Amino acid sequence: MKCHKEHYNFLNYYIERTFYIFIMNSCKFQICSFSFVGTLDFGIGEMDRISQLPDFIVHHILSFFDASNGPPVELVRMSVLSKTWFHLTASFPILDFRMYNFRPQEQEQESFYKYIVYTTSRFCHQNVAAHRLKLSANIEEAAELDIINRCVERVLNKGVRELEIEIINLSDIPKYRLPNTLLSVSVLRSLTINGCELPSSLIVDAVKFKSLIQLRLEDVSIDEEVIKYLATSCPLLQVFEIMCCPGFNRFCVHGHQNLQEVRIEYYTPIESIDIEAPNLSRLLVADWDQRGAPRMNLTSCKNLTTVSYFGHPLPNSNGFNDLLSNFPVIENLVLVTQYPCNNLRLSSHSLRTLVLRANCDLEEIEFRTPKLVSFCYPFNRTILWPLVWHSTFLKPCMQIYPGDHIDTLWFQKLRQFLDKENGFKVFNLFIHAIYYQKLIDLEKLKAIGLPPYELEHVELQLEAHEESSDRITFLDAVLWCCRPRSITLRSSHPLTDFEEQSDLVKFTYKKLLEQEDKGHTNVHIVSPSSSKAKKHFRGLVCEGKAISFVKEQGTLFIN
Repeated sequence: MKCHKEHYNFLNYYIERTFYIFIMNSCKFQICSFSFVGTLDFGIGEMDRISQLPDFIVHHILSFFDASNGPPVELVRMSVLSKTWFHLTASFPILDFRMYNFRPQEQEQESFYKYIVYTTSRFCHQNVAAHRLKLSANIEEAAELDIINRCVERVLNKGVRELEIEIINLSDIPKYRLPNTLLSVSVLRSLTINGCELPSSLIVDAVKFKSLIQLRLEDVSIDEEVIKYLATSCPLLQVFEIMCCPGFNRFCVHGHQNLQEVRIEYYTPIESIDIEAPNLSRLLVADWDQRGAPRMNLTSCKNLTTVSYFGHPLPNSNGFNDLLSNFPVIENLVLVTQYPCNNLRLSSHSLRTLVLRANCDLEEIEFRTPKLVSFCYPFNRTILWPLVWHSTFLKPCMQIYPGDHIDTLWFQKLRQFLDKENGFKVFNLFIHAIYYQKLIDLEKLKAIGLPPYELEHVELQLEAHEESSDRITFLDAVLWCCRPRSITLRSSHPLTDFEEQSDLVKFTYKKLLEQEDKGHTNVHIVSPSSSKAKKHFRGLVCEGKAISFVKEQGTLFIN
């Protein structure tokens, strides 16, 4: 173990300090490097020192080859350099056969399968197990299934730690059935199966998945017995994902001590989800059929703090409150629903982070969530994925992504939501919107007569393509809605220069001063990267082109 640690320390140092240039053509292959460390220098014509490194270090270096534009041609070319390089490339334990990355000039299907046969044949003559096998293929003929089965079985017999296989049938031939050899691969740690049939002897033979940590099944026919058997046969399993798999209507896993994450997506309704796993912390349920949430029994999952649900509430139920009652210690919730509702109520004494995408307006949402610190209201589903659960905000924050659905009425609804006594008092507000001057009637807003809502901080994401007048109108509407102690204007374009937008900066400064008593408050203009801003915002400041305004006592200060 000590030797391996020393090798990896050397490898990291080697990669950081050396630039490799691989010069390849049809006649010759040479390796050059420019290094800051004299002991590692070698140039054209000098001794090939890379091949003198331990095999596992060379394999780690080779793993950085980019296979996204086709098969690793570099590996094939290197294999003809010498017997040493033939061995190094033949024993390379990462096997990547994804057809969508394989684009030769002619005869794509035939070349792809020839490459699989050649590579697996060479690899299986080496005395090593595979680290990873990725196979994604379109099947048109039964003969192609035979090739895949032969090659997969070869690799399985050698042993593999990570297996990811996706088969797409383009004809009426039967689905590919994985060989029974798979059930004996005791070193397997990650298994992803898409579009295949499970081994025929799954229930009969003893499954030896004693090392399996992650299991993902997609478009695989299974039933309740198979689910229970797989969970029981994988004592170290931490992640269990079932995505659009026909054949089951109940998900039941009991007594699993290591299970931490479950993901279930379905197009045909399922009746119930029953999980007894004390260390389960994350659950995702996606009801794409939109028939309503299944019955859930998760009361024994005392660590289940993060839940994502896509779909409708249970029919004839108390809306999503009945759904939330299944999760007594929930802290993080993603809720996406197209269910038509005039009033969406959520109640939880433990919820801290909420991402809500619902078919209702802000004024139709009611919370009873005293511990909520982060509320995100995106316009579309694509906003959900980059969100980070563990909020750095010291005080409750609301993030809104209304897209281009922003007008005078939208600002009225936002103002009404902020005034609601719903157990969630907003201190920090982030808005990312596409705004149009013609859709915002400032005079109509000002005629309402509501005072601006007091906030600690407001951050606005400004679209680079908008006209300056549109930005000013949008900003004026925001400052009608709220009265912040500080505000940050952030551009979505990295080349934005706020110094060239003096009209926007002057307008912001003027409007913020107008909100305060004259002679008692000044506005400091700071760069978010300055030490002053970092101290003031404490976690609210992100990287990017921005300018901030802070209300403070004293004279004007520009940093």
